[in-house]
Amino acid sequence: MEDVPPPTQWRVVIGWTGTLLIRLILPGWILFGAITKVLGATPKSLPRSILDAGESIGFTDHFLLLSVLIAIEFFFIGLMLFIPKVARIAAITILSIFLLVLCVEIYNGAVSCGCLGEHSLDPKVMFLIDFALLLGICLCAPRSNSCASSRKSCGLILLFIFVITTWIFTFVRIHNVHNASTSITEGNLPASWYPRDLSSWAGTSIDDVDLFSFVERWPHDLREGKQYVIFYGRNCDHCEALLYMHFEFDLRAPTTIVAIPESIDGFIGESGFDNPCFDCDETELPIGVDWIIGTPLVVAIENGIIKCAVENEEAEIPICLIW
Repeated sequence: MEDVPPPTQWRVVIGWTGTLLIRLILPGWILFGAITKVLGATPKSLPRSILDAGESIGFTDHFLLLSVLIAIEFFFIGLMLFIPKVARIAAITILSIFLLVLCVEIYNGAVSCGCLGEHSLDPKVMFLIDFALLLGICLCAPRSNSCASSRKSCGLILLFIFVITTWIFTFVRIHNVHNASTSITEGNLPASWYPRDLSSWAGTSIDDVDLFSFVERWPHDLREGKQYVIFYGRNCDHCEALLYMHFEFDLRAPTTIVAIPESIDGFIGESGFDNPCFDCDETELPIGVDWIIGTPLVVAIENGIIKCAVENEEAEIPICLIW
């Protein structure tokens, strides 16, 4: 008959599993995301719900909001790495916050969570990963450390050094990128911009929507008849599919496509996909602004009045191709 390991052995295994999750795996996972977002230094890393919440309490500077939120992440990472007594509480708290934000993003139909900067995953995938981590931390209590109290002062010193170092790195890096953006833009252009409450655009004049005033040169008057305006990325697969499927031959209505710079420095690469819409007029948004726009953004206009506007328009079942 096989020997059954005594219960104490299982408790040891569970304890070490919990310790590895809380003291190594989770802080490493969040650290990767935080560093990626600092190096990217773009408010595109922030979920749209966070941008809306930030503006509602006065954070109109998206770069500052990004810096503050990443600094908070580094603080929680420091707690998990250097303060064992509160590491589990810190882990459960930050994962719960992440999951709450992801629920909102999934409900709003977001296609990217922004959690890992340019390497971000689908919000549903990220939700499953974070939920699995939270479940493991809740089920596997970390092993107790009898020496933790004697090293408390050392842990506080290491936490202080870690927090100060990462905060300086975060604020200096993002501040420099923000300054670079401000030096490039001219006139009344913002450092960053995203479409707020897109559903409210319907019935609004294009003159009352900032985005249309940012385009320096429109090929023709948008106030005449039925038209489409498509804000797109030159390396956007969804944009390419939409244009090939619906705008390659026989335009439904006069159409203007507006290229969106991928970064504040301009367009990435010499070219993107081959534009199949030969009859479309072309223009672009100015560089220097961090454009936080889900592409393609399709706007249907009639006599200068917006009839429909939607981000991340689907090629198969488009919502705003109403003409």
